[in-house]
Amino acid sequence: MSQIIGNFIEEVLDDSKIFMMEFFMHAIPMTKRKQTRYLSMAFMAEYLANFFTFKEENEFLFKQEIQIKSAANYIANELLENSLKYNYELGKYPLRFAIYLLERNLVFVTKNCVNKKTLDKLNNFINELIDSDVSELYFRQLEKGAEENSEESQLGFLSILNDYEAKLGWKFETVSKEPEITSVTTMVQLATN
Repeated sequence: MSQIIGNFIEEVLDDSKIFMMEFFMHAIPMTKRKQTRYLSMAFMAEYLANFFTFKEENEFLFKQEIQIKSAANYIANELLENSLKYNYELGKYPLRFAIYLLERNLVFVTKNCVNKKTLDKLNNFINELIDSDVSELYFRQLEKGAEENSEESQLGFLSILNDYEAKLGWKFETVSKEPEITSVTTMVQLATN
């Protein structure tokens, strides 16, 4: 079974890739996972800097490019963190993180596998996201997070939409029926111009 929700451009996955990492989380000790994410993000930031050269002589372009780099770091970190946090480790499926450059737009893609419980939570959140005004939902989640002091604030995707005006999409594919495992490909499109 395959299902697409939101702004998901499947053709992007066949072309325009500039960067890809693959993690086998079952092989990384729990104590090293946070460090692995930080090292990966630092490498990705330096790698992206090659595509967006800073022009200090033009202050407007310089500020715009710094904002793009900041947005790219935030989005990549959120996607990678979510993929690591919710990845189904028992299946030993790799977690993938890639960046595509499509007409000066950055497209971030993560792919990981989740169990049924995680998939149901994600589907509920996506449905709420589709049925809500993003700004209102963002502020509701901020208030809810402050009241409940929850680890699952669900602010990452909302910040990506609200603060960076990016587009989000998902593709779901069944990997296994017993146990029920689904691969989730999350796509974020960030306009850089």
